[in-house]
Amino acid sequence: MESLKRKRSHLACQPCRERKRKCDGRNPCITCTEWGYDCHYEPPSSRRKAPQAPGQSAANSPAIAQSLQPDAHTPKTVESENCGLVRHLEANSGAAFVRKLGLRIDPMNAPRLNLFAWNIGARQLSSPIATASALSIVEITSLEHMKSLAQVYFDKVDPCYGFIDRYLFFDRLDLRWKSPLSPNVYDSVLAGVAAIGCLFSQRNVTISELHLVRSALSCLDTYHLSGPPSIDLLTGWTLRTIYLRMTDSPHSTWIASSTLMHLVEASGLHSESPSSVLLPAVQCDPYLGRRLVGVARHLNTWTSFDLGLSLVSFQKNELPLPILPKPGDYTAEVLGLLPVSVSLDPGRLKDETDLTSTLSKILEGTHSQPPSVLAQCNLVLCILRRIHTENIDIPPSLVEQVLGFLKKGLGCARTLVMDCSPWHQVPNLSFQILCVLLVMDTRSSLAVLPEAMQTLSLVASTYDTETMREAYGAACLLVLLHQQRRKYDVAIFTETLNIHQQNQQFTSPAQYNSPTQDSSWLEALVADFPGLQRVDLDQFLNMDMTNHLLGGSG
Repeated sequence: MESLKRKRSHLACQPCRERKRKCDGRNPCITCTEWGYDCHYEPPSSRRKAPQAPGQSAANSPAIAQSLQPDAHTPKTVESENCGLVRHLEANSGAAFVRKLGLRIDPMNAPRLNLFAWNIGARQLSSPIATASALSIVEITSLEHMKSLAQVYFDKVDPCYGFIDRYLFFDRLDLRWKSPLSPNVYDSVLAGVAAIGCLFSQRNVTISELHLVRSALSCLDTYHLSGPPSIDLLTGWTLRTIYLRMTDSPHSTWIASSTLMHLVEASGLHSESPSSVLLPAVQCDPYLGRRLVGVARHLNTWTSFDLGLSLVSFQKNELPLPILPKPGDYTAEVLGLLPVSVSLDPGRLKDETDLTSTLSKILEGTHSQPPSVLAQCNLVLCILRRIHTENIDIPPSLVEQVLGFLKKGLGCARTLVMDCSPWHQVPNLSFQILCVLLVMDTRSSLAVLPEAMQTLSLVASTYDTETMREAYGAACLLVLLHQQRRKYDVAIFTETLNIHQQNQQFTSPAQYNSPTQDSSWLEALVADFPGLQRVDLDQFLNMDMTNHLLGGSG
């Protein structure tokens, strides 16, 4: 019988000690093996009592004091860090924010998890083109048409993403048509610029645009990389990523942006330090190279945030140095937001209490053109989602500043729609602003709701794609669910006051449609309860019941 008694190990591993579980003393022990714990043992010396000096209490001894210090790698700390990481991932993602909004309003009818209005979506031809091999760029259209499309690109897109030498581009375009039988990797640049030019000049897709996209992709996919990537290859991949961000799915864009970031690192273009034997820097204009790296990181960062996936970082994890502005160009404004954007990386668990000051600083920034304002607005919305996740209150004055800025963003979105400039932020921010207004749920925020819906409706009617129809339907559903919940709330208030009406025989407030009408019923109620006589009725009837941002009802 003695042999059947449970044998207790004299030395238990740290996970079993913390969880007060049985340990067999092996490495790994059976408990850790079954539960998937990281089995490890403390050195015997760390648990041995240190000699105690005369007059020194046990609590003050160095060994005990050290044992009382929290271990940075305890399971509780790791679990807390993981929860914080998940919160930040969900706060950065517009899809998670919308899904949680819907679940809060009506769990049974909430929209599914989806990046609604991430861009205008793919524009379809009435009849799809045959799946033939990609055409050479000189076979797709004429030189004159290419020049007109390139002019659209340099007028509308280059001022925001300025990383191409305009004069060199047109020189090489002329040379390409003089040598029609000499394709090279720069064809991806020529086709990429022309495809984006089509997007920004035609509301409906054309066969030429689809052929240009296919030609650019073929150049990039068939290029054999035998050394560090050239600046032509990097430029072609950057243009492809920009086009995908405005028309394709989030995952396709994330793959392309991640590929671009890896190519940038392989080229050494991101490093401002002198090149080494292992990482020779590609030869290019450093002014344009710094801009290309900034645009690449900008695209990868925000695509990763939206999907909750990892962003690509370099070994030194250095941000591109600030670029110098030039007349007619606002690339410096857009890339100037990059340091704050990268600081919101969910993997960087930081103190969230400074979000209010960060928000105020971003709102004070001066952005001159609508695409730059929308980039600023995108960052503001991300910070607002983080503030909501952390339940941080912000001053009412800052709330009013936020609402004024969101109205400015909606105005810029409508301007770009009318200008045939389908930047990805145009549909995305219209939808996300509407959702943020519902979450704020104050009188002043709901007053902006019709303008947000009008802007989204304008985008959906101008670019009649499946993506926009789905986004507009989801927006209407969210507003409808919010309205329905309010009806239920009003019914509860009415029933509650009717009980008092039956007992006190005074006029029910349910018949009054506006607080500006006769409030004698409320004055009578105050008279019945002496404790309410100190209430300022005028202030009560006109106050906004929610005095802080994103508090809402819920």
